[in-house]
Formats: sequence, structure tokens, C-alpha cells
Amino acid sequence: MTSNPNKAKPLVWVVDSTYTGELHARIGLAERLGYGYQLIPLPEAPSRTYGRHLQQRYRHETQGNTATPLLIISGTGEETTAAIADLRPLFAGQLVTIYLASILPDEHHPRLAEYDLIASPQLAGDNIVTLIGVPHQLSQDNLRLARQQHAAYFNTLPRPLIALLVGGNTRYCDGFTEDHAQRLATRVAAISKTLGGSLIITNSRRTPAPALNALLAGLDGIPYQAFDWQHLADNFYHALLAHADLFVVTGDSLSMCSEAAFTGKPLLVDLSNTATECYHRQIVGGLISYGAAKLLGDTFEPWHYTPPDPTGAVVSVIQRRFLLEESDVD
Repeated sequence: MTSNPNKAKPLVWVVDSTYTGELHARIGLAERLGYGYQLIPLPEAPSRTYGRHLQQRYRHETQGNTATPLLIISGTGEETTAAIADLRPLFAGQLVTIYLASILPDEHHPRLAEYDLIASPQLAGDNIVTLIGVPHQLSQDNLRLARQQHAAYFNTLPRPLIALLVGGNTRYCDGFTEDHAQRLATRVAAISKTLGGSLIITNSRRTPAPALNALLAGLDGIPYQAFDWQHLADNFYHALLAHADLFVVTGDSLSMCSEAAFTGKPLLVDLSNTATECYHRQIVGGLISYGAAKLLGDTFEPWHYTPPDPTGAVVSVIQRRFLLEESDVD
């Protein structure tokens, strides 16, 4: 599908994922497209059965209007590349497959090239949107809403407000140890002592408890408030992003780095070789080259940059290539 001559409202399906960052990226793209979306299950059944189920669902939801464009958003996480590519013959030229790639291995799936659009910070070429950072669920609207929702708390804090966003171990790197956490604490403490203000810390589901305890112990004497990800109030994380003046983020989380960069605030990244994968260093390196981030050291000097918007970049290409008439594009 290369255009939408009838200007029909597309049906948008998001392939579910157990990987939080991957799912939030897909949902964030669907939300920014503005047509609504529905989650569809992972293709665990045989490919033919899965395809028939989705074909029946499409007919039901479009009330038989087979001219309705169908966008399916999938990507890295669970391996679904072939199963989603297999759907193309079932949808009479109306299917647009969107693949959001946070981290791609050196050897790509042989059927990845069959997708209509690939969004990746690692690739360039035809049918590829080369990104700065990775897509996420943030938008200016939900940042404004979260800022207002939690203003009563954040407006009482001394400035500047330093937000420490802590990730942890990944599938292929378990270097977020107690020793690493102590070294991170030393650098954060040095910056916090120099700047004063407030230090707010939040972790993720990947943060090892012993490492988090070591990090907090290393901040002894530094006033801080720590919030566990399991007990955050509604929209509190987004409010922290909206109110913070400076971010310190561990480089194992591409989502948190990209979300922080989206705010346009200074971003310092802990990019230790022992606590990140080479792909993290490559992709965060793109944020550094762009000017949105700098490596974490013991000091901080402010700077300014135009915030990258990887999700918006994908939305623009989808609208231009697949959802507008050619006359609209011209």
C-alpha cells in the first residue's frame, strides 16, 4: 500500500509484548497517529491459524469494508518478524506493516526487508526511518497533564531538580552490580553537592535490589527522595520528566534516555562498558552526537538543544507515505 485515495480512517493494531519498553513504544506511536488502536495478541498459534483469526477480526471491525487501511505495529522483543510478514496476502493490499526496532542484532531477520516501514536508530536506507533515540509513549500533551497533576509536590522542591533514572541488568548484560552502583552514586553525589537543589530517584523493574541499596547507601549525606517503580502514583514518572531540570540516566535503558531527551533538558548518561551492551552504547552515542546527551562525569555544565522526537518522526513518514493521497503530499 502506497497511498490512501479514499482517505479512509485506518484501523491500527498493536502487537502485544511482554517487554514494557517495546510495548510502550508501539502504543506511543499508535496514540500519536491519532486514530485509536487495539492490541492484538502475540502470534503464538500456527501462522495460518493466527492469520485467519486476524482476517476475521478485520472484517468484523470494518463491517466488511475491505478498503480500510490496516496498520500493524510490531517490532523487537518477542520474535514475530515472519509471523507478521505472513499476513500480507490476507489483506488485499490494505496492510501496512510497521516495525519499531529498539536494538537489532548484527544479523537481521531475513524477512525484515518485507516490512513497509522500519524505524531504527541503527539502520538507514529505503523504507527506513533513521531515529535519534527510540520511540516512546511521551507526548507534549501527556507531559503537560502530568506536570499539572503533580505540581503541588514538585513546586515545593528546591531547585535545580535532578532526576536520577535507574535501569539495571538486561538480557545480555548483568553488570549492574553493587560496585557499579557505588561508583554511580559517587558521581551523582559530586554533582548534587555542587548544584544543591533536590535529587529525586526512581528505579525500574530491572534494578537489582542489592545494587539499588548500594546506590542509596553511597548517597549518604545527600538529601534525596527515592520512589520505587512499583508504587509510583499515576503519572508521577511523567511528572518527574516534566519538572526535572537535569537528568542522570543509566545507559542500559534506551527508553528512559530517549524520554529524558524528549524534554529538551540536559541529559547525563552513565554508559559504563561493564553495565551496558555495545548496542546501548551505539544508540546512546547517537543521542550524544546529536547534542541531547553527554557522558556522566563528576561535574556538570548546562547546555541547550532541540529535543529529538523519534515517535513524531515515524508518525510523519507514515502519514506522508501511506495515509495521504499523493496530491496531499505534493
